[in-house]
Amino acid sequence: MYFNVSQLLKDSNGSSRLYEVNDFTNVREGAPMTPICGTVSMLRTDAGIWMSAQLSTYFDCECSRCAVEMEQLVRMNIEEEYLPEADVNTGAILNIPDDMADNFYIDRTHTLDMSEAVRQYFGFSMPFKPVCREDCKGLCLTCGIDLNETECSCDMVIRDPRWGPLLAFASPQEPNYN
Repeated sequence: MYFNVSQLLKDSNGSSRLYEVNDFTNVREGAPMTPICGTVSMLRTDAGIWMSAQLSTYFDCECSRCAVEMEQLVRMNIEEEYLPEADVNTGAILNIPDDMADNFYIDRTHTLDMSEAVRQYFGFSMPFKPVCREDCKGLCLTCGIDLNETECSCDMVIRDPRWGPLLAFASPQEPNYN
């Protein structure tokens, strides 16, 4: 997502712009282009441009409980300051202090590229364990059947196999009176 911000850089501090976004961006390596929708607001600061974005997109994944293919909604709230690499009036290259080397920058043609920020925030905003629905029962640990579709007759008690032969004493047995 690219924005020409030369006019905003020429405006006084406190000037702002608001954009509606409906763009295709590659947010993951090797993944197809993904539509990203939302709003982007930019505010002129004394150092550069403060960019605030509320974006959303979908990505294809598997449910972490039942392994069904699904689309997961990801919402991103991005807050970043972009600093110019060149003076907007003279075109002179600006000196960037070492302590600001990790910031986002507006390139020498006064284009603000949000792609890297979107990629990073997408990674932070993805759910750690996506689920197809909140009440997903998952797969049976013994037979692997999808518990959302059918019941299973497996023993659901989880036993630690390190107890080995001692597990036989833990299960109830019929008393032998002979």
